[in-house]
Amino acid sequence: MRITKCNAILLFVVVLVLLLTGCGFKDIDKRLFVVSIGVDQAKNSSKKYLISLKFALPSASKKGKSDFVIISEKADTMAEAVRVIKTKIDKELDFGHAKVIIFSEEMAFQKENAGLYYWFSRRRDIQKVAYVGLGKPSALAVLKVKPKSEDLPANALILALPKDGTETPYVITEYYFDLKKRLIERGLDPILPVIEAKKNLIQINKSGLFNKSHLKLLLNQQETKILNFLLNGEEKSELKVRKGKDTFIIDIYKIKTKYHIYNSKGTQPFIKVDVKVKGRIEETNVRITNGKLSPYEKDAEKQLSKEMRGLLEKIQQANIDPIGFGLRYRARHFNKDDWEEWKGIYPTLTFKVNAKVNIEDTGLIE
Repeated sequence: MRITKCNAILLFVVVLVLLLTGCGFKDIDKRLFVVSIGVDQAKNSSKKYLISLKFALPSASKKGKSDFVIISEKADTMAEAVRVIKTKIDKELDFGHAKVIIFSEEMAFQKENAGLYYWFSRRRDIQKVAYVGLGKPSALAVLKVKPKSEDLPANALILALPKDGTETPYVITEYYFDLKKRLIERGLDPILPVIEAKKNLIQINKSGLFNKSHLKLLLNQQETKILNFLLNGEEKSELKVRKGKDTFIIDIYKIKTKYHIYNSKGTQPFIKVDVKVKGRIEETNVRITNGKLSPYEKDAEKQLSKEMRGLLEKIQQANIDPIGFGLRYRARHFNKDDWEEWKGIYPTLTFKVNAKVNIEDTGLIE
């Protein structure tokens, strides 16, 4: 039988397919899925790191329990720890579902640990959109918490950190790709949400501000909210305003923040921050009517301006820049020494905050 050109090509393809062994592929029943990673400093050991991997254990039932196992290993490198952990399990590690990376305070972000952070960047199976946080009292302690509301292992963090579940102004969402940028970019410093391990729950309402090597400021709940206003224009928030013995709370459903850096020759440099807020009265201990909202708007504007200016000055005194003022300055100045110029300007500039609050109504009560 004469073999045509088309038949020859088809035969060649069939032979190639038969030669494929498929050795690089592992069936799903031969894999263990890592859902979160914890990085701590090794205690009482000659090793540098304590690496903890949290694995989701599959259940035969769709309504099975949220079961998991945590395996930890002390090592001098992340690569070494992962390979030693492999000797303790019977399946292949799969990092495709590792959506949360938690560092302890001691591990964030010393220069001698730079290789560890590059490991996350170089691995193609580590998601660059993984959420990053600062674990208190340790990363391992956070991984061990199993909230009663959690249906899947690590799902509480996966829902809380990006605010896909609960929506709150006290959580600052940080992704690994943005953290990597903040670690190397001049004029933009790292920021991490603080994840505290409680008995049966995880609490996230503080944030840590870093320079390129270590923690400089730990912001409380209120300061974290104000920083969220500056960074993200956080909506679905509230503003508590006090005037003497009177207190009222504004339910914020829209906030917009912008700033401009002024550095004219012969004048002191300053940053003007404009904030526009829209909301309605949610709670008050004094009678407020729709016809007399203007005085309360002025009180809210005065307090919000004061709180924002105070936080900006506190960050400035710590000589860190999580908002990116320095990066904005460099983007608009093309001198060879623009970075050196900014380092001389930043400690001396002042902040002028102009808040505009619009209270649309008093809710259902007239």
